[in-house]
Amino acid sequence: FEPDRGGWNNIRMAMETVLVMAHATGRTLVLPPEAEMYLLKKKGGKHKTEFGFNDFFHLDRLDKEHEGMKIITMETFLKRMAVTGKLGAVTLPDNSRIDWNGRMLEPLWQYLRNVGHIRANWNPNECVAAFPSSRGSDAVERMAQLFDNMASESNTGGRSLPKNEDYHGKPVPVDGSTEERLRELLDKRNGLCIYDVEMQSVPLIHFQAKHRLLTHFYSFVFFEDWKQDVWTKRFVRDHVRCSPPTPPTFSCLFYILRILPYLS
Repeated sequence: FEPDRGGWNNIRMAMETVLVMAHATGRTLVLPPEAEMYLLKKKGGKHKTEFGFNDFFHLDRLDKEHEGMKIITMETFLKRMAVTGKLGAVTLPDNSRIDWNGRMLEPLWQYLRNVGHIRANWNPNECVAAFPSSRGSDAVERMAQLFDNMASESNTGGRSLPKNEDYHGKPVPVDGSTEERLRELLDKRNGLCIYDVEMQSVPLIHFQAKHRLLTHFYSFVFFEDWKQDVWTKRFVRDHVRCSPPTPPTFSCLFYILRILPYLS
């Protein structure tokens, strides 16, 4: 995935969303190369100016300690998939370079856009990213039919599609029905972006920076299985956070501000 081009909080939100979707799909998350991040760079001197997500999160620990969470570097991915021809006949740019840390990344992004599967319509402002509880066309159709029934009911004078304010002070139980949990999350959005059979079958899904995942994952990603939803939220809460060495009470922002002058 291409990191968001905004400030750190936007970058973090998009990364969390992609991380959650990688786990939800059973895919390996490929981390972007180290690069300058907007507002997290200091010119001059010997300070470090390119950063990767491992500078702020213990993602290598997540990969080792949690079954089903697979995270690798871009260099490892290109060596495994691109160099061996598993992504097709398109040639890697810059003489088949695999180490892109600190480099101009647009040629790499263009390559990945060409060989990867892109869903430009996965817009958090317009749809909910829906993950069926199982693979295959039957599960995909079940999710699509659920939303179609809700929309049809609204169009024929029945229960209207929900708005966020409908649930103020009246949250749906975490183990509520699939329909009620989906209604609560929709909030005026007009459809589902379902992890469908086509997406399930392609070797590589690539998210572009221009298709911004500028949202908290819990307001965009929907799981048909409520237990997976609860597990995911607890997992991100407990493990996907900035973890300074000591003291543990430092906030992520405070740690970043303190550590930036010393990174080299």
